[in-house]
Amino acid sequence: MSGEQRLQKRVSNNLLTKVTMPMAEFFGYVQDLAKSGLGLTCNRRLEVGTELKLSINVPQRSALVVTGKVVWRRDLPVLSKNRYQVGVALTEENPEYQKYIEAQLKHEYERRRHVRYSDILEVKSEDVIDLLDSATADISAGGLYIRTNKPLPVGAQYELALVSAQLPKTIYCLGEVVNTFECDPDNLDHAYGAGLRIIAFEGDDEKLFASYLMTLEDLYKFHWPEGKK
Repeated sequence: MSGEQRLQKRVSNNLLTKVTMPMAEFFGYVQDLAKSGLGLTCNRRLEVGTELKLSINVPQRSALVVTGKVVWRRDLPVLSKNRYQVGVALTEENPEYQKYIEAQLKHEYERRRHVRYSDILEVKSEDVIDLLDSATADISAGGLYIRTNKPLPVGAQYELALVSAQLPKTIYCLGEVVNTFECDPDNLDHAYGAGLRIIAFEGDDEKLFASYLMTLEDLYKFHWPEGKK
């Protein structure tokens, strides 16, 4: 499947969202959007099949209100700001939401060469204190966006170990910092962000990393399991 086809399915974002369910309301972050569904991170353990109403806070426009059902859930690493990630399949069509997705997909296609996935992987590097307790915020075949407790110098190269219970083993790669910036002030443990270009992998780790990205692609399709629509 080509990068263009994947981009037509989903787009990454990070939008504060009020979630309403029977007898409860809470907030989470919508980070992956598609015409048929979305990905949500939150601190509420939601069961598959739970019906939700989501009011998505979109900058410079009215909130987008959609309804859907939880179709999958997974626990996130302890380094994650939120404890759970869920996929929501939409149950009613909202024309304004559809228009927003189309505009975002067009923007993403023009801006990105590689599809990015919001995913939390621990990032380790021997003897580099600036990368202590670092983690990815999103990943792609060509690079990583990581959160750090100190700013990383542009142009610096690091040998990285990517660790997650979702990976078959620790993946090793060489990355170069291409940009760095301050992040939201409410996350003081990881107050800086950095974009890293992946230069090379160790051994067959590139194939393992590509296979892992394919599992994320399948995860983010947001379809109901066969026979359960």
